[in-house]
Amino acid sequence: MFTNALRLTTDVATINVESNEIDVTQATGSAINFSTMIGGLRTGTVDFAGIYPRSTTPLAVSSIITYASGYVQYINSWSIDITWSEIDITSIGAATAPTWRRWMPGGIGKWSGTYTCKADNVSPPTVPSTGAAAAAIFQFAEAGATDPQLAGDITMPRLTQRVRLGDFSELSYSFNGSGNLTQTTTATYPGLLASAGGAITKPSWDTTGDGVPDVSCVLTVGPSRTWTFPAFWTRLNLSWKVDDVVRVTGTLRIADAATVA
Repeated sequence: MFTNALRLTTDVATINVESNEIDVTQATGSAINFSTMIGGLRTGTVDFAGIYPRSTTPLAVSSIITYASGYVQYINSWSIDITWSEIDITSIGAATAPTWRRWMPGGIGKWSGTYTCKADNVSPPTVPSTGAAAAAIFQFAEAGATDPQLAGDITMPRLTQRVRLGDFSELSYSFNGSGNLTQTTTATYPGLLASAGGAITKPSWDTTGDGVPDVSCVLTVGPSRTWTFPAFWTRLNLSWKVDDVVRVTGTLRIADAATVA
C-alpha cells in the first residue's frame, strides 16, 4: 500500500500508544490519601493519511458511481470505508512475560459508504432499498479501455434530502456492502491492498503460520529515528470530492511489541 499505491501527505502519521493502568491500592488500617497504581500491557495504533494514486494526482471529478437501483445523478462527493475487526490474542504462559498486547485480524470485514448529489426535476429520488442487495460500481476515474474501480453489491438503508429556499436540493445516501468488494486496477491505479487487485481479503498478519504477527512496518519519524513493529490494517477510507484529489485515511494496529530507536 505505502510503496506502490499511496503518496503520504503532510500529516504522515499519528502514533497512539498507551498502557493499561491497574489500581493496587491496599487497605492498611490507616488513612489513604492517594491510589497506588501499576502499569499493565502496552497497545497502540497508527493513523495515516495519503493521496491515491501515488504516481499522479488527478482530480476526483472524473469518478462515476453506477447503481441501477438508486439515484446517482449530479454526484459531488462520495466515500467508501473498509473496516476489519481485531482480536486480542495475548496469552499467559510465555517463557518471557510480554509487555505488549498481541492482536490478529478478525474473521469478517465490513464495507460501507456515503454519497451526496443534487436532485433534479426529471428523475425522482430513490427511497431506501428493501430486499436483496444490488450491484454497484464505484469508478475511480475515466481511464480508457479499463477503468479503475471498486465493485460489489450494496443495500441503501438511509436517505436525507435537504431543501432550502434559493438553493439546490441535496440528497445524501448511505450504503452498506453485502459480500465481496473487488478492485479493478490499472498501471496508474494499482491495488490498494494487493497490487493485482481482485477481491479485498483479510489483512495479512502472520506469513509463517505460527500464530505470531510478523508483517513488519517501519515508520521513520525523524533523522535516525524509527518505530518498528508488526502491524495490520483495520480501517481504510477513500474519499472523492469534485474539486480535490482522492484522499485516503486509515489505521494500522500495532500487533505486538514495538521497537523505538
